[in-house]
Amino acid sequence: MKRLFFILTAMIFFASCNNDAVPLVTTAAVAVCDDENISLNKEIVRKENANIALIAKRYRWNLEQTPTGLFYEILNKKTGNYPQTKDEVQIKGKIYLQDGTELYNDKTDGIKAFIVNRSEDPVGLHELVKLMCEGEKSRAIIPSYLAYGITGSEETPPLAFWICEIELIKIN
Repeated sequence: MKRLFFILTAMIFFASCNNDAVPLVTTAAVAVCDDENISLNKEIVRKENANIALIAKRYRWNLEQTPTGLFYEILNKKTGNYPQTKDEVQIKGKIYLQDGTELYNDKTDGIKAFIVNRSEDPVGLHELVKLMCEGEKSRAIIPSYLAYGITGSEETPPLAFWICEIELIKIN
C-alpha cells in the first residue's frame, strides 16, 4: 500500500514537471487505491468492534449500537426532552481510554459543559448526549472514528476509542 502510494506520488511529480506530459495516474489507479483504503478501514472497524464487544462482555454491559456505530446503554430511563443542536448541555461522570487513562472526571475537572453539535468535542459524545434526557445516566463506548480517529489528539492516541460513564445533568 505504501509502495503503491509512493509510486503514484512519484509519477505525478515527474509528470507535472513537463507541460506536455500526459497524466500517468488513471481513474483505474485511483479506484484501486480507494478500494484498498476502504478495505483497510473496514478491517480497522471490524477489529475495533471485536475489542468493544470483549469489553462489554467483560463488564456485563448490555450495549445497543446506533447506525453510526456508537455503543451505549441508558441506565435509568426518564421521560423528558432530549438535547437538540445548539442546546448547551452539562454532564458529569468520567470518560477514559481502554487502558484506563482518564480524559475527563467530574471529581477533578468539574462539570463539563458544551454546545451540542457546535463544540470541538468528538461527534460520538454529541451523539450520546442526544440520546439522553436530563437526569439520565449512560455507559457508552465511542469508537475511534467517532472520537479522534486515525490522527488522535493531544490526549487521545490514534485509533483509540472512548469509554464513557456519564450523567446528563442539565439542558439549557
